[in-house]
Amino acid sequence: MINFIKTIFLLIICSGTLISKPIIIKLATLAPEGTEYYNLLLEMGQRWQEETNGEVILRIYPNGVVGRESDTIRKMRIGQIQASAMSSIGLADLTDQIQAFTIPMKFKDYDDVENVKEVMFDDISNGLSESGFKLLFLVDIGWVYWFSANEISVPEDLRNAKIYTTAGDYVTVELFKRFGFNAIPVSETDILTSLQTGMINSMQTVPILSLSSGWFALMPNMLDLKWAVFIGAVIIDERVWSKIRPEHQKVMMEVAQEIGKKYQENGRKTDAQAIEMMKEYGMKVKTPTDEELKIWEDFKEEIIPDVIDTYVPKEVYDKVTSAIDE
Repeated sequence: MINFIKTIFLLIICSGTLISKPIIIKLATLAPEGTEYYNLLLEMGQRWQEETNGEVILRIYPNGVVGRESDTIRKMRIGQIQASAMSSIGLADLTDQIQAFTIPMKFKDYDDVENVKEVMFDDISNGLSESGFKLLFLVDIGWVYWFSANEISVPEDLRNAKIYTTAGDYVTVELFKRFGFNAIPVSETDILTSLQTGMINSMQTVPILSLSSGWFALMPNMLDLKWAVFIGAVIIDERVWSKIRPEHQKVMMEVAQEIGKKYQENGRKTDAQAIEMMKEYGMKVKTPTDEELKIWEDFKEEIIPDVIDTYVPKEVYDKVTSAIDE
């Protein structure tokens, strides 16, 4: 009788294991459905499900339906969303270390970017971990340029502009105020409407976003000056990550790293393609003269103390400078 009860008990345990529910990971992104970035996330989810034998399922919420990136962070903290494909805008709410890539006019080429990623990755990963999130991949996906309704040649031209900045990003508002710029906080999901009404008329963004969102039609001028690097990352709530089997964590991380490389290759490739496509639709690209470049360089030197004071921690700035100068 005792052996019979033990057998029944073991069968119940095994049955429970067999029918255990998979771990559902809800991932939010601003990327529109059907874009290459969305498709890569879809590929990641499909491979996760295959590699974990269906024990991990990724559900993607595109088009900003969850809200702006700050909304996503809030919903991740309360467990409504478990992961996000996020830009440096949202990541900055979780760790100051990400500001390494937002220093104005600091990066000249992708070698600079790679050097800084190498020295900053662990700091960024640790900073996110302290906020309760696991970093799956961190990549650059294009250069940030100035787009505007009226042509921008030198910094002085920005003093009369109505510049978009992310709603709730009071640090950038304060920083731009020190530059003598007029920053207008707007939700990411309201950018197009704000451009149409004239509430804003210029912004820093990557070409592919300006093209895919249709912003360039209302800001048909681009300044060919690398202002900053656009960073993308996929993060997951560590509370959920800790519930995944170690062997599954390993393979999921490997898949994520592969997807990250594709993300980066796609971003770098589409930068130039997007610019050419927008030019075909009438966008004008302003290439600074040597004299204008000198003005921008002087401006950079002038604003760096304010950037360090309000935006980028001094130790981060020094680490970035050291990595680029090596």
